Amino acid sequence: MRLEYNQNLRLEQRLAQSPQMIQAMEILQLTMPELLDRIALELEDNPFLETPESADSADQNAANSHELPDKREEDHQPDPVELDLENLGNLLEGAPSRSASSSSEESDYDMVQNVAAPEAHTEDSILAEMRMRDEPALVVHNAELIFHFLDARGFLPGGLAEVAEVSGVSYAALDLALARIRLISHPAIGCENLRECFLLQLNALEQEHYVTRKILIDYFDDLLANRIPQIAKAEDLTVEEVRRAIEVLAHFDSRPLGDFEQDYNQTIFPDVIIEENEDGQLDIRLVRDGIPDVRLTRKAQEALERAKGDKRLHAFLLKKIERARWFLDAVQQRRETLTKISQELVTRQRDFLVHGPERMQTLKMQEVADAVGVHISTVSRAIRGKHAQTPQGIMSLKSFFSGGQSTAKGGHRSRVSIQERIKGIVGAEDKGHPLSDEEIVKILRQRDGTKVARRTVTKYRQALEIPSSTMRRAH
Repeated sequence: MRLEYNQNLRLEQRLAQSPQMIQAMEILQLTMPELLDRIALELEDNPFLETPESADSADQNAANSHELPDKREEDHQPDPVELDLENLGNLLEGAPSRSASSSSEESDYDMVQNVAAPEAHTEDSILAEMRMRDEPALVVHNAELIFHFLDARGFLPGGLAEVAEVSGVSYAALDLALARIRLISHPAIGCENLRECFLLQLNALEQEHYVTRKILIDYFDDLLANRIPQIAKAEDLTVEEVRRAIEVLAHFDSRPLGDFEQDYNQTIFPDVIIEENEDGQLDIRLVRDGIPDVRLTRKAQEALERAKGDKRLHAFLLKKIERARWFLDAVQQRRETLTKISQELVTRQRDFLVHGPERMQTLKMQEVADAVGVHISTVSRAIRGKHAQTPQGIMSLKSFFSGGQSTAKGGHRSRVSIQERIKGIVGAEDKGHPLSDEEIVKILRQRDGTKVARRTVTKYRQALEIPSSTMRRAH
């Protein structure tokens, strides 16, 4: 075996991220509620971070201890930093280190704890009502079995026959339980399809609607296709008579469980407020409500000086102080970056904020990143999950960015403004002769100079939940 030394020269690029950079990126992408939780965690974990309120409380406790010199020694409350210094030796020796997995588990647990609990589940509330009405235990059991087969709308796509076949319970017993459920909750729960859903609700009305029932039974497919004249001709009715019969269905529910569903929508807390001042200018400010003013404690340097005799303790304290400073710098950097990006967004989308969606300009993240002087990934992290309160309502910062289509004058028109234009065109059309997507394309090209393909108009129309021209026709 031959041993020898070799010396090589190699050129390479390597991405090295310091702990400060990683922490700054994590803090930057936090929303305001997440930032509040992170600040509370840092205040609890790091003794060298404080708020003005906690500092005033500590000073008040110290003043009270000096005013009562005859107070018993066991009742004396030592200074928090002093207490930490006396016990940091034991802390270094005996405290278990938290692993990344345990920290993640605790974070997940805290997130679950912050989610509001639902008041009552649909199944539980209806079953509880059945028990209060002294329904037989077997009926309640069969009702609970039926709930396991309901879909999100409250339908039984396979009908009671499927439930009976799978469960082994007789059809008659299940039918009795379903009747009790409908009596307590909604007359159409457990229907097989939309046609039966409407028919069950029609049966629950005191007044008989013969034409409406006839349409549901014999002409439901024509109804879905909006073929009103064909229905009128087949039944020897006027279009107006058919239309009045169909208006009855507008009062029915297409989702029987809709009235029982819980609302899990979370409240949106805006991170940025954009307001128009008296001079017509748009002012920008970050929301600071509820965010404490965190700072480095005044006793940090003193504690570091007192620990110079113990190298290990001194290094531990120095690490804690550096971490506190990194956190404060990261919070301040988040504030500055978010402010700069918000100012650039307002500058570029001023017409939209003042006049409405039709004035939205095309804007890419790279343009904002170049103007602010940061990487595009920084812009992406900064706007993640964040919202702004604007003259146009509360909207996500991500919605300020939009692609678009070219115009006849060589410019570009944003996707949002085109969608608003399509909405306006459809709103002003003759309902008796609605415009096709191809006709909308011609209007956009001839009147607005916007070059857009028919399939793009179709995609935008579907995104706006606007039906096709056939379905929009008013007979």
